[in-house]
Amino acid sequence: MNTSDAVSPTTQGPDALKRVNSAHLRINNPPAMSPAVRATIEENVRNVYNPFISSMLSQTSDQYENLTNAQRIENFLHTPATYSARRSVQSISASELTPLTAAKREALSKETTMGQAFLALLKAFVGTGILFLPQGFKSGGIVFSPIILSIVALLTLYAMFRLLACRELVGGSYSHIGEVAYGKWGSRMVQISIVLMQFGFCCSYIIFVAQNMNQVLAYFGANVSVGALIVLQTVVYIPLSWIRYISNLIADVFILYGVAYILGTSFTSLAVEGIQPVQYFNPQDYSVFIGTAVFTFEGIGLVIPTQASLTKDRQKRFPSLLVWTVLGLLTVYSVFASVNYMALGDPIQPLVLASLPRNGWTLSVQCGWSFAQLLSYPLFLFPAVKIIEDMLQLPRRSSGQKVQKNVVRAVIVIVTVLIAHFGQEHLDLFVSIVGAVCCVPLSFIYPPLFYQKIMKHTTFMSKVVDWLVVFIGIGTFVFVTYSNIQNWGAAPL
Repeated sequence: MNTSDAVSPTTQGPDALKRVNSAHLRINNPPAMSPAVRATIEENVRNVYNPFISSMLSQTSDQYENLTNAQRIENFLHTPATYSARRSVQSISASELTPLTAAKREALSKETTMGQAFLALLKAFVGTGILFLPQGFKSGGIVFSPIILSIVALLTLYAMFRLLACRELVGGSYSHIGEVAYGKWGSRMVQISIVLMQFGFCCSYIIFVAQNMNQVLAYFGANVSVGALIVLQTVVYIPLSWIRYISNLIADVFILYGVAYILGTSFTSLAVEGIQPVQYFNPQDYSVFIGTAVFTFEGIGLVIPTQASLTKDRQKRFPSLLVWTVLGLLTVYSVFASVNYMALGDPIQPLVLASLPRNGWTLSVQCGWSFAQLLSYPLFLFPAVKIIEDMLQLPRRSSGQKVQKNVVRAVIVIVTVLIAHFGQEHLDLFVSIVGAVCCVPLSFIYPPLFYQKIMKHTTFMSKVVDWLVVFIGIGTFVFVTYSNIQNWGAAPL
């Protein structure tokens, strides 16, 4: 039998194919590969294999199983891919693209307009954190706080540019960039930080809902403790955590309505009663505001997915959009916090809604915002859930593992509720600690570190600025965490 017969599975049948495969596996010295052939293979892996895997991982088990072969191919062909000067492919993992956008796959198609990208950035930055800013201005002072808020905004913007520069060089998601820079350890650190950050958001919003509903119920004569309301939310959150199709919910409408009402009420109060006594600088509690500012400006997780959803021409305009968005939000945040603090003075509560007049309008805002956050809980939990499931190596495509995954998700919900129960008495300190511990690494520390590792040849000034940002991040992490833990121990219950 000649060589062609031995290697022809079509003529010899399946047994021949097995023999040929076994023979290939026994080759000790494979033939040398020319540089040209190797380059071709590497290019095919980048341009075909990576986007194919990204396309498959971006869908849930049910979504993938319900697609026909033609639909799977069509989905693959429409997977966003961006080629940099090094021809690196943009491949986003499911745990960092789909969850952090909290939107369906279609929202990340190449048809995304700059207006849609702007709205995505607003959704990334604007949330319940804005309600903590007025009391934060009391903690820092009416002069000190805007300065710190501006510094945090500029540092966040700088880190985002560094992250986008890394993406331009190596492609991929945030954790992929970390893996390219520091190996598996870098990827794992990003994933752990994302889990901690999302846990922190979830716990903060659980307390937020409980405190708001406690005040609403008290208005109608029902006395239900904040702790009981925290525990009761478990009944709602566990079923919500089992949802596998997560789309945009109604939180944005209630946020806009709430912000407009709060500003209108405070402007009216200023016009009638004038400016209340305020502090220019609060030497006792200024560290609380630093963490709160970082918490409020956390949105770096959505930067890569939002840019990746744009066409190549629009991606070039994305940095300027990012600048104007951050500067615009800085202005809105500063005005919102300053106006409310000047209108309400030092008696202002950690949640500004609690300091407003007790009437039907205020109650409607509290109920609406609480309901929106209640339904938004799975959006914040989903990234952490997917990463934890991957760490536990739960099968991604096995429908028989749904019960096991649901149990894991229920346990995660219970953990967030227990943490929220622990932090309910000091919401301002809790939010500040979340900002320092959970948000600072992703916002300040990792992007400059990854950039210096990936970019082999940088200027001396670039190194100085990057390491300065890293040390500022580390210093913020240590100082704010230590100060807030001390304040927590000294604060009355």
